[in-house]
Amino acid sequence: MFSKSYIKELQGLHNDKSRPRGFGGKIKDLGEFHSFMEKWQPLSLLDYGCGKGTILSFLKDKYENTRMAGYDPAIPMFSSPIHSNFDCVFSNDVLEHIEPNYLNEVLTHINSIATKFIWLRIDTVPARKTLSDGRNAHLILESKEWWENKIKNNIEGKIVYSVLTKKGKLDVAIEKSNSR
Repeated sequence: MFSKSYIKELQGLHNDKSRPRGFGGKIKDLGEFHSFMEKWQPLSLLDYGCGKGTILSFLKDKYENTRMAGYDPAIPMFSSPIHSNFDCVFSNDVLEHIEPNYLNEVLTHINSIATKFIWLRIDTVPARKTLSDGRNAHLILESKEWWENKIKNNIEGKIVYSVLTKKGKLDVAIEKSNSR
């Protein structure tokens, strides 16, 4: 789902001492995600691309009755491959960082481990960060419609919410057919 060279690049960004909170190290506004958590009440949640786990820790404190885990291949403590299923897969500002030739595989993986619900937040504008080769850290910059089509082609379920915020964040809530 990723190249080894790209994981090394991400590890460098995560370990950048000049930005200790950057790349998964700070709590962000999650839009309507909390409303969906209240509605869905999942028993388990995976933070897919959790970075340093800061948001994951926040969610664990906020939703004490939900078993939570994190996955991020660039962070050693979260890099173990995920083979178990979760009621909900949550992915916040991750998909735009995926190498384009691996995006279908990543979305298919998310689909395979989410049994009921998926929440995706995708940034559609350029990042402030750049990679060592000068590319923008957001490797995929596409429209709301493009992302919705990509999601529909790789994830089973119904998009029940899709909103592009003023800041260019696309929030997508998906309910899988067996969610009720």
